[in-house]
Amino acid sequence: MEVDIGIPDLKQKLLAEVRLLFRPNGSAWKSPILEVLQDLRRSGVQAVLFGGTLRSLLVSRLFEGRFGRLRDVDVVVSGAALPELEERFSAIMARRTRFGGLQLRNGYWRFDVWPLSETWAFRKDRRSSVGFGDLLSTTTFNLEAIAVEAWSKSGRPRALFSGNDQFFEGILSRILELNRTDSPFPELTVVRAIIMAAELRFRIGPRLAMYIGEVGPNLSEEAITQIQANHYGHSRMSSCTLKQFVEMISRRSSEQAPIDLPRIGQLHLWDSEGAFPPRVNIHCLES
Repeated sequence: MEVDIGIPDLKQKLLAEVRLLFRPNGSAWKSPILEVLQDLRRSGVQAVLFGGTLRSLLVSRLFEGRFGRLRDVDVVVSGAALPELEERFSAIMARRTRFGGLQLRNGYWRFDVWPLSETWAFRKDRRSSVGFGDLLSTTTFNLEAIAVEAWSKSGRPRALFSGNDQFFEGILSRILELNRTDSPFPELTVVRAIIMAAELRFRIGPRLAMYIGEVGPNLSEEAITQIQANHYGHSRMSSCTLKQFVEMISRRSSEQAPIDLPRIGQLHLWDSEGAFPPRVNIHCLES
């Protein structure tokens, strides 16, 4: 990453990556994404790309120097109820998700699409009036607190929603931090945090370390394996390594300082040969 890059530069880079995503270039892997997004656009709804989708685009450009091949696509829409979305995408709908949306599958791509009003945190907080900018307060991690319009209205550029810019500050500092503590699935939060930080080679922030120290010690290796299978479809990290990371972070969680994870194996954002899905192949730490 450039030494003197700042948040305004990162915002422009992210918007440029979104424009590239929407630009047809004959790539077979991109076609299923564009088909779903163009179908949403034709339906007349407003939509934003959200969270990890945008993180993947930006960090791939910054740290790998290339356009990111996404693992999945997170889309939040306004102007369509869940039954409408189910009817429109019945041909590719896989299931309803635990978070109030739909999981669609087109080709080998997975899409999580949900109406803005059905966002889990909004329903929990009983908020009756919300906008896309409010999504930023609902994310578990700082590196998910970002949204960009999937398409702009005529005559103006795409809107970018970043709130207090904690997403971009996390990218610049290379720190993964907790944003919201009341996750409905705390064990999944621990597993996702460690895998994300290890894959990106980011540090674990103090608040997140405290959370891992409270939730993580009760996780067994068997539970870690099952959580990964349910969420990712496969194990992205060996359960014994992840358990060791939990124990290490828990011991240091009172330090109130970012924690570096040991570097193990050869970590890549994307498989060097472009295989899908990309995986992180690492082994247990030596005792």
